[in-house]
Amino acid sequence: MNIPSQGKTLPSPAARPAERSEPRCGAGLEVRALLPSDTASWEAFVQSHPRATLFHRLGWKRVLETTFGHRPHYLVATRAGGLRGILPLFLCRTLRGRLELHSLPHSVYGGPVGLDDAAEQALVESAVALAGARGATSLELRNRHKNLLALPPLDGCATFEKELPGSVGEVYKTFPKKAREMINQARKRHKLEADFEGTLEEFYPLLASSYRKLGTPVFPRRFFAAMARRFPRDCSILLVRHGGRAVAGVLSLSFRGTMMPLYSGEAPGVHSLKANNFKYFRLMERAVELGMRRFDFGRSRLSNAGVVDFKCNQGFEIEALPYQRLGLAEPVEAAPSDPNTGIYPRLRSLWSRLPLPLANAAGPALIRFFP
Repeated sequence: MNIPSQGKTLPSPAARPAERSEPRCGAGLEVRALLPSDTASWEAFVQSHPRATLFHRLGWKRVLETTFGHRPHYLVATRAGGLRGILPLFLCRTLRGRLELHSLPHSVYGGPVGLDDAAEQALVESAVALAGARGATSLELRNRHKNLLALPPLDGCATFEKELPGSVGEVYKTFPKKAREMINQARKRHKLEADFEGTLEEFYPLLASSYRKLGTPVFPRRFFAAMARRFPRDCSILLVRHGGRAVAGVLSLSFRGTMMPLYSGEAPGVHSLKANNFKYFRLMERAVELGMRRFDFGRSRLSNAGVVDFKCNQGFEIEALPYQRLGLAEPVEAAPSDPNTGIYPRLRSLWSRLPLPLANAAGPALIRFFP
């Protein structure tokens, strides 16, 4: 089966072949499942390819496996024994009981990464066949960068990334005037301090409290423990302290010179301290101290105006993410529902009023069904 070129229509689901047990080949390319013997070449490929992300690393595969129990299907494209492309995939079950194939679930980025378009096309062809054979209703690719594969776009998400200055002293100048005022209040009026040796024990309650307030199920604690275990040099927790008490925190991962603050939390009733403005300012300073070149503020839904505005007010520009989603069921399934529209705001409001212990107990069990 061929993924269509630009401008051509997608084939109907009935035209999709069943999964094959043998490798899929074409144009000298062979696509097959990842083998243990591929580990070193996969990791080297990720480290060297300009469009690969931290989420393509095999350590992230193990984080997702151990935390959520989704089934991995990692594919490699080879030619004459040499690695030409990779595609990390997980088969996930949704709350409605449907199966979906994701690259990658519970992750900001994913998608195929190849040395050429032919390798990426061959990988996606195999992914479509795999999804059909497993009974998946859709294939979702969370691409960081655009590709030439004519798959339906999945709009609505953006990322925020910019280059860091060359010295710590220049970081403050990169913030707009209003953001600098907030930073000054945090430093001078409220005497906030940054603790770069934060622990998961102090950070997780801040995260859980914030997620409950937002009406969102929280990730299990073991998710973050697995990150620290798999990426000991690249995972860090910054806590903001007020009078010694941790009032805000952010867990970050770094990859190839880019700092990525991925998970953030704040204690109830401390908004006036401007801890969020302060922590990202200090985290950028820390990134420059460590020799990092870029700061990736992470993905946000464009419908989440408050978060988008906050990131823009810190001096970042909106960059739409070129996610793609191919429906495989008949009739073709609609795109995933936006949690900021329809009935979801009401459900989130109800969740935000749950007692915190109940939200913390139920959230980790539910979140795996929202990949």
